[in-house]
Amino acid sequence: MPEISQPSAAHSSKRSRTKSPSPSAALPSAGYLLSCDAPTKQFIKSLNESKALDKKFIIEDLDPTHLLVKDKAREEIMRKVEEWMDANVFSNIERVGENLET
Repeated sequence: MPEISQPSAAHSSKRSRTKSPSPSAALPSAGYLLSCDAPTKQFIKSLNESKALDKKFIIEDLDPTHLLVKDKAREEIMRKVEEWMDANVFSNIERVGENLET
């Protein structure tokens, strides 16, 4: 499950002192830092790509395991990742009665 945290105030004060942020740079207070493994990050990125341009929620792709996402999308991301993980979990109980020797 991804871990989502709101950036600290110390980060926002450092970033606010920069003179000319790049157009893609965003203030840390605008979203949440999402930490997850690489496959989960790819799933979240695919969710983002399936959205209309004005509904996209990824602010910045930081590194292989971190994303900065809009705060309004937090609940949706958590719900979709949980559904995706539930759908992809293998359970031996599902195979009861099958010939497992083959």
